[in-house]
Amino acid sequence: LKLTALLNRAPTEFRFAGRKQCSCGAGAAGIEPRLPLARLMWSRFNGPVARRAAGQRAGTAGSTSAALPRRVSACSFFGTSAGNVLPGCRSGRCPSSPSAGAAVQRRFGSSGAAAVVGPGSEVHGGDDIYNVKRLVCDFSVTTNALGPVPKALAAAKGLLDDVEISWITPRGGDVEAILQEVEDAAHPSEHLATAHAVEHYPPRTDVDLENLAAAFLAGPEGAADARERLLFGNGASELIDLLGRVAPEGPFCVSPHVKVQYREYQRACKNAGRAMTSNPKEASLVCLVNPNNPTGDFLERGEMEAWITANVSPGTWVVVDESMLFWAGADWLDRGVSSAFVKKMANLHIPVFLVQSWTKIFSCTGLRIGSVLCPTAEKRQQLESVQVPWSVNVFARTYLKAALQDGEYLERTWRTTRRWREHMVTRLQRLHPTWEIHGEPWLSYLWIDTKDPEVAESVYAASLACGCPIRHAKSGYDLPSFIRLAVRRPYDFSVLYQALLQLECTKRDKSISFGTYADVHPGAVEGIRLVHIDDLLPHEQVLHDRAGKLQDYIRDLPVKILPAIIIDSRYQVVIDGHHRLELFRAAGMTIVPAVSVNYEHEDILVNPPGKEVKGISKETVIGNAVRGKLMPPKSTQHMVRSRGGALLPIIVLAPQIAEIQQSKN
Repeated sequence: LKLTALLNRAPTEFRFAGRKQCSCGAGAAGIEPRLPLARLMWSRFNGPVARRAAGQRAGTAGSTSAALPRRVSACSFFGTSAGNVLPGCRSGRCPSSPSAGAAVQRRFGSSGAAAVVGPGSEVHGGDDIYNVKRLVCDFSVTTNALGPVPKALAAAKGLLDDVEISWITPRGGDVEAILQEVEDAAHPSEHLATAHAVEHYPPRTDVDLENLAAAFLAGPEGAADARERLLFGNGASELIDLLGRVAPEGPFCVSPHVKVQYREYQRACKNAGRAMTSNPKEASLVCLVNPNNPTGDFLERGEMEAWITANVSPGTWVVVDESMLFWAGADWLDRGVSSAFVKKMANLHIPVFLVQSWTKIFSCTGLRIGSVLCPTAEKRQQLESVQVPWSVNVFARTYLKAALQDGEYLERTWRTTRRWREHMVTRLQRLHPTWEIHGEPWLSYLWIDTKDPEVAESVYAASLACGCPIRHAKSGYDLPSFIRLAVRRPYDFSVLYQALLQLECTKRDKSISFGTYADVHPGAVEGIRLVHIDDLLPHEQVLHDRAGKLQDYIRDLPVKILPAIIIDSRYQVVIDGHHRLELFRAAGMTIVPAVSVNYEHEDILVNPPGKEVKGISKETVIGNAVRGKLMPPKSTQHMVRSRGGALLPIIVLAPQIAEIQQSKN
């Protein structure tokens, strides 16, 4: 049975397919298989991970890790000591293996050192992916959780299909020149390549891109007018910098509605020599971000337009960054600043510029492309006159053209972002009810006030340790108690959530040690995890008399020993342990250990053969649990088939794994 060690620095050994396993999940050849040992420390009342004894045996200081989904391993993310890395492990997945330390650097070309930010630059989310030993998922940037647009990736990749590498140039030439090339071809370094998208300048104007983006931003009826006013740049950052340099001389002002806003505007204005004022009527440039990043504040169209009308003086330029508005839903275009308002203000000599960052909604920050919809064609020309030529590369252009035409991708974004954000908010509020979580329910990020700088710092450190970096607002925003989390898939969030559960446990003072020895197919068991008690879905009612007797029995024991709860890995449905769950709940526990199983595996049975109950199947067990329709007590008798073919009660996956005892501290 292969188990992911909850505490990776305790000495752990796993048996899998007759080979001894390193904690990173890789086998080491030539090592005799031994019995598995997973000694994991837990807490009755969510106490500290009491692994001091195990740590002393391993000769290490007490660092902890949480069990991870099967595609990742505990030692890969939480730092592994020599005590549980097998000699000869060369998997590259283990941080202690020689090849793993540079995994991110090889992938991204970074030294892995902390980002160095000069006085004219700002700290950004995304920097910390180079400061983790292995990246699981980046929670520090507010990009689309769906990832890059598949059709757009295919289009950009297609640009490299028109590549030829040969000894003789396909461009032609006289006979003597060709013969000379043939002679030179004896040297491989003399091979010639042709790649149109790489070696040639792109056209200065991309009509197709302008038409597509204009129709997207202004609708079919306003596309022709918008195209004349649209300017693209190397990410929104270049355009923000242009606006800071080209706007009329004088001070600048940021939004007074929010505590803090995206700092690129302050950077650009200060680099252009502008002073900052809090009074928009005194400013020659007013910079607004709506929806605001990072706080999540949002003004609807009427509110934003009314504020600009009441507070901005003629001659002042207004910039409204609407990069995060695309997540609002199918009606996003009706909620931002309207074209009619932009024209009205232009007539009053108050030009309004609308900025869009395409890299966020279409998850392509590595390509760099943004745009600004200027109030008039003349203002576009004014900005373009000081812009560097060929600002946007052909790969970014091609990607965006394909992305703008993929309506299905946006529909999926609007469906999933709300649901995934709610999933994260619910679990974070259960774990930390005092945290304040801000932002519209459709946004791609959560702005969280932990109320304590030390808590925020510890959460940030835990996120780096598990390979899921978040944004700590101490850096860049000077708000040490705040953090920002991007919305990500529940699967990816489960890794970060496990780290937060583990972090919370280290603050308590009770302990549980547990292990398992069942010899079943490794695909039947996902691993041992920490779960919040309110995240679990029972599928059966409990016999309250039995639950009470169990509590009385445990109360009289000096050392408390119970099997852990067994749950379905996908929906967190309780498969076995409903009465134990009631005991844990009565004891005041909020975080409990659980064995997570692959419920669909053929070796897991709802009832023994020959004792099947009509109408009860795995599908009905999961369906009833998800709907909250509980079956009568003991409706199921789950079994697991060992690799030797024996049918065993599923509780054998967790024999005597929860040892609850009073702390001596």
